[in-house]
Amino acid sequence: MQKYTFLAFIFSAVLLAAEQRPNIVIIYADDLGYGDIGCYNEDSRIPTPHIDKVAVEGIRFTDAHSPDSVCTPSRYGILTGRYSWRGKLKTGVLFNWEPPLIESGRMTLASLLKENGYRTAISGKWHLGLGFTAKPGKEVNFQEPLPWPGGPEPDRAISESIDLSVPVFGGPEELGFDEAFYTAGCSTDQEPFCFIENTVMLGMRNASYRNPSGSWRTGMAAPDWVNETVDVSFTEWGLRFIEKSHKEKPEQPFFLYLPLSSPHSPHVTAAFAHGKSEAGTRGDMVWLVDWATGQISSKLEELGLTENTLIIVTSDNGPLLGSLEFGKSEGTAEMTNGHKSMGDLRGEKGRVWEGGHRVPFVAQWPKNIPAGSTSDYTFCFTDLLATIADLLDEELPKSAGVDSFTMLPALLGKPMEHRPPIIHHSNSSYAMRDGKWKIVFGQGEGRVQPKEGHGYLFDLETDPYETNDLWNARPNVVEKLTGTFNQITQQGTYPDR
Repeated sequence: MQKYTFLAFIFSAVLLAAEQRPNIVIIYADDLGYGDIGCYNEDSRIPTPHIDKVAVEGIRFTDAHSPDSVCTPSRYGILTGRYSWRGKLKTGVLFNWEPPLIESGRMTLASLLKENGYRTAISGKWHLGLGFTAKPGKEVNFQEPLPWPGGPEPDRAISESIDLSVPVFGGPEELGFDEAFYTAGCSTDQEPFCFIENTVMLGMRNASYRNPSGSWRTGMAAPDWVNETVDVSFTEWGLRFIEKSHKEKPEQPFFLYLPLSSPHSPHVTAAFAHGKSEAGTRGDMVWLVDWATGQISSKLEELGLTENTLIIVTSDNGPLLGSLEFGKSEGTAEMTNGHKSMGDLRGEKGRVWEGGHRVPFVAQWPKNIPAGSTSDYTFCFTDLLATIADLLDEELPKSAGVDSFTMLPALLGKPMEHRPPIIHHSNSSYAMRDGKWKIVFGQGEGRVQPKEGHGYLFDLETDPYETNDLWNARPNVVEKLTGTFNQITQQGTYPDR
């Protein structure tokens, strides 16, 4: 982690001297786009009053970026303060039975907070690999090809080689979370289809190999598994954790990481959410994220915890585009009934264009964040590790948070100089943001016509929608940014500021 600014140090020292450390709740939606939320898109066809209220009573960031534009590496980044491509996962995501991705002993948001006296919990989608035990005479040997929509199913022999009665290992319980209720992968389209509570795969002693409602994949599933209500269960478990934590040890702060599975495909959701939006089933799933936010906010208010709780609502990457077999176009992020999930941003999930990783980020902490604030500070969610450490007045070890830079003053509504460069990544594509400049390396990906040259250059200050390529017009900028990119990615260091 980089050294704190003097201003950030003063802010954190004053905060901690003046009051009790805050409870922290992070609601991490799945595939929620920049244009899905009302406070970012006045033309949104999805009502999101509870998320909008967080913004009205706190701060809304207009230039916040997920660590990657697909699921697994984004989750790795927010928890560790480190880009996933620095480790084992250079491209793609995890699927079913892969081993733990976060290295044993690596600091996470949860372990940092636990070391500082917090009661910590996860309720939601893990998607970072787990340790599984094979049946006698069998092996855990997950292999490609990966089961994409319309492609091959997972190897049933691998699925049936796992001893589902044995607790998992190497997951959240070993990475700083005191309590855990989660799914191993993408909750509603990757096996094992079950909840895991404190390492135990619930209901899997009677599992069968089947296709849960709405999923395009088949796999080992608990008898009572229902795709439509997964996020309801995550939210209700989180509410119980908050209430239990407050009643058992009211003086102890808590941290709840709530990574929901909505509005990720398959586009199925709880019956009470049907028709709540004017943007199809996917829009109803966005509404459910807002419902979950409202449930958490109401519980905090009921317990008198609102004033000293930091709530963050954001997303792991941009929205999914395209018609898939299970969802048809009605369920996707395309312009269902005129709704634009990315707003006017270019690109979508799985792309290094802005729509793939620039996402909503709102935060509320009534004691310290001025209500109605808006910030154009540019940052990446890898920064949360350094920011929370700063808030706690703790210095991270040199081995932790190598891509994490404190943004505490900005979170509190104060001005900050721009951050060191952000690396944007998706599968095998890279881009970099440095101040107003964004450089995209290579020919781009998906939905992008090839062009001559070696990449793209945009001035996002004047061209936020990436329409005017300056690669050939500004060769000096391209050269400088390329050198900076190589320093960060190959040498592992950042330019001095």
